[in-house]
Amino acid sequence: MPRNEANVRQRRIARTLRDWRRSKGATQEEVAKPLHWSVPKLSRFERADTIAGPAEIIAIGTVLGIPEADRNRLVELAAASLETGWWNTYRPDAVRGDFEDYLEVETAATLLCSFETHLVPGLLQSDAYCEAILRAGVRNSGEELVAARLEVRRERQAALDASDDPLRYHAIIHESALQLPIGGTEVMREQLDFVLARCELTNVTVQVLPTHIGAYPGIGTGFHLVTFGPDGAQGVYLDNLHYGLYLEEETEVQVYHRTFDRLRELALDPEASSLRIAEIHQGQP
Repeated sequence: MPRNEANVRQRRIARTLRDWRRSKGATQEEVAKPLHWSVPKLSRFERADTIAGPAEIIAIGTVLGIPEADRNRLVELAAASLETGWWNTYRPDAVRGDFEDYLEVETAATLLCSFETHLVPGLLQSDAYCEAILRAGVRNSGEELVAARLEVRRERQAALDASDDPLRYHAIIHESALQLPIGGTEVMREQLDFVLARCELTNVTVQVLPTHIGAYPGIGTGFHLVTFGPDGAQGVYLDNLHYGLYLEEETEVQVYHRTFDRLRELALDPEASSLRIAEIHQGQP
């Protein structure tokens, strides 16, 4: 699947420039003319075919009469979009290319909401559990690759323990994911202990969707809903066998937002969820 060279934040900038113009009822011609630009040049900025920098953002915002505070927020986003991600310090195959979009927004996230149907979410996985998944999923995976991907997972999990403004995380896990014997009995016991320990963090909320619920909204589909950036932008990441898919359009994102809200209502509350995880750990029905 081809990937746009623009990263998530740069695409967000492009959409914002387009939305600014449309909110003022202006045509591309009306914006381009006072800037002495061609219409195709402006169009390229609005599609992220050409990356808009601070100068272009300020110029477009000034012509459209966008408040200075709004222009400045977008300029800050443009500066941040040029930063090299921490994941680029690892070997190239440690992070699948399409997953970089998700890591970019997860790193900048203020809130992450996950729903998983078959696995414990990555931010709540123990090393042994994660390693078992890696070895099952990557044929002839070498020790160096497994070690690199484990380190990437630990780097992501560190956001939950940050002393300054830790990531707020809300995970809903289908009960069947907690009973699937990944790595064997001892690995699963350690994994359930790990989840229970994470539940003690004030910035982490874990809910279990019980099996007896039967059918539920979005059945069979796991997803990650991310809120990030100075304007509280939202996106959704979906994972599959070959490629992940990062959704950015508001109408698409809202479908998953509503689904997560419905799942939250159906799931056990956090306290009852911890008790259920403990019961599964003890092997009780």
